[in-house]
Amino acid sequence: MQIRQFIQSDTEEIIALVLHCQNDGSRPVVTVENQTDLLQIQEKYISGGGNFWVAADSGKIVASIGLMNYGKGVGILKKFFVYEAYRGAPHHLGRQLYDTLLQFAKANGFKTLILDTPKNTNRAHKFYAKAGFEQITKEQLEIVYDYPYDDSDFFRLQLNK
Repeated sequence: MQIRQFIQSDTEEIIALVLHCQNDGSRPVVTVENQTDLLQIQEKYISGGGNFWVAADSGKIVASIGLMNYGKGVGILKKFFVYEAYRGAPHHLGRQLYDTLLQFAKANGFKTLILDTPKNTNRAHKFYAKAGFEQITKEQLEIVYDYPYDDSDFFRLQLNK
């Protein structure tokens, strides 16, 4: 298993991973057109001062996580997806990817991380709560940004605490 920074040739496998995880039948279908950042990872994440990582198993992309730099010390955690076979024990791949993002965020002066996730994703909600995120309302967001689901819950983590 290898965790590494995104390269352009990863794009199609990342899109397949994200759409597979998002369109699992538990919420409205989303497409690449609903999240065009998937087609502009270098520009939207890396060139903007954030980053985007993938986990690969024998060269196949099995997980992703991105940090979009909003500015003023605020980062948006996005595209955090792991294929089912790689979730939890024995891989703990989500935790490894999140730790990679967190180390990068702290080293690069991010003070606050925010994210959105659909309301019915209890496993994700538990992960974020365990990682120290607090659930907030849309009105409590310090910023305005695009997210694919109208029924999203929002979370915030203060890194300077």
